[in-house]
Amino acid sequence: MGIAKRNNKVLLAEADDSIQKIVAYHLKKAGFEAEFADSGETAIDLSQNPPVCAVIDLMIPGTSGLAVLKHFRENLPQVPVIAMAALGDATDGLAAIRSGAFDYVTKPLDVGAFMATVSAAVRTGHSLSEPVSQFPGLRDTQWIGQSSSARILRETAAALGATQADVLVTGPEGSGKRLFARMLHHVSSRSRGPLIPVHCASIPGGLLEEELFGKLSGSVLGGGEEARRIGRVQMAEGGTLLLLEVGETPLAQQALILELLQNRWIHRRDTGNSVPVNVRVIATSRTDLRSKVATNEFRQDLFYRLNALTVEIPSLRERIDDLPLLSGILLQRLSMIRSGGIPQISSAASSILKNYSWPGNVGELESVLEWAYSSSVGGEIRLADLPPRLLHQGDPTQILQGGLAVPYVAGMSMEAVEKLAVQQTLDLCRGNKAAAARILDVTEKTIYNKLARLGLKDSVSDAPVTGRKRGRKPGKKAA
Repeated sequence: MGIAKRNNKVLLAEADDSIQKIVAYHLKKAGFEAEFADSGETAIDLSQNPPVCAVIDLMIPGTSGLAVLKHFRENLPQVPVIAMAALGDATDGLAAIRSGAFDYVTKPLDVGAFMATVSAAVRTGHSLSEPVSQFPGLRDTQWIGQSSSARILRETAAALGATQADVLVTGPEGSGKRLFARMLHHVSSRSRGPLIPVHCASIPGGLLEEELFGKLSGSVLGGGEEARRIGRVQMAEGGTLLLLEVGETPLAQQALILELLQNRWIHRRDTGNSVPVNVRVIATSRTDLRSKVATNEFRQDLFYRLNALTVEIPSLRERIDDLPLLSGILLQRLSMIRSGGIPQISSAASSILKNYSWPGNVGELESVLEWAYSSSVGGEIRLADLPPRLLHQGDPTQILQGGLAVPYVAGMSMEAVEKLAVQQTLDLCRGNKAAAARILDVTEKTIYNKLARLGLKDSVSDAPVTGRKRGRKPGKKAA
């Protein structure tokens, strides 16, 4: 079987023929396929066969450019959209960015800047359309999402990737610091070199030094020479050394890291030799290093060395607009691991996910979706499939379902749960037994039987039902 041809189609929603011709020439020269729409309606119609990215004139005739942008964001979130605004009118461009545009350009076009923006958007589109299995964790080369925060992080990675400077990546636990570091490595000139991680928090001080800088590992079999085990710094030669949770490094080893950053060589204590190294250092920290400096837990000189270039990763709550796309990618990965289908998330469950505070950030989202994936049936994740802590956030005894406060049912008997379901469904349907039967997927006769058997009240009369049958009016005998 041949390899599927990669999508290189760029949709340009622009009514000006001269701009269409200029863009078509440069897109073709760059290896892209151009497709044109001269109205907003046409752009929406053409989106049924999705491009890899779209360029939309905000002043396109017909359906407005912002409405077309909204259509893409809601229906094709994997397609980056570039907005075109009039020169000197930054207001429209910024409005587009806030609405989820990948970036914006101005007319008349600066062809070089325009093509650079299109190329970046195409790379993003390709990355978002690749199977997740090709990327450890989430994706190595792309920060997920179309929010303004995600766009800024992509731009930051691109800018830092062009330099050789060391970088400190900060942010709360589970926010994606390591993912960003991997992306930064892969967009840099060191992408062909190795990316070597070191977990500073999980290795005791003495062992950390050996892990970083190597050690003599004893006699070689058959001879008197000693084998030297190189450390992770030398393993990262020509690439990137990733110091995870650098704030947890013991003070003695902090001095060695500072020496590495200042001199780009390591001193092997076991041999007495100094070895030059060619590595870039990216460090991550979930803790406030400045406060650690104040309590003498972190060296001030190392802090200032690392803090020269700092990237702050926002929490998931701060970029909640990226939640649907993140969820889709995580569910896709779970489906590949479990060899199952990709479930949809019901609107009620989506509302709960969107309104949750996500203290554990993306890491917590991943665990929540893994729970829900295991619980779901019928290709859909429903409210009942979510972990209980999400369902009763305000009151541990209540769940919010369909606008109603429903008691948390864990620990209740099945008869009590059944009684609760029937009574509250009848209340919701204002006593309409036929409607309640449809919701509960039973016959109307079953509803009457359960009312009598469980001793429930009729939502219309408030009187307990005692053997009343369908079609018989209270107080009258059957004919």
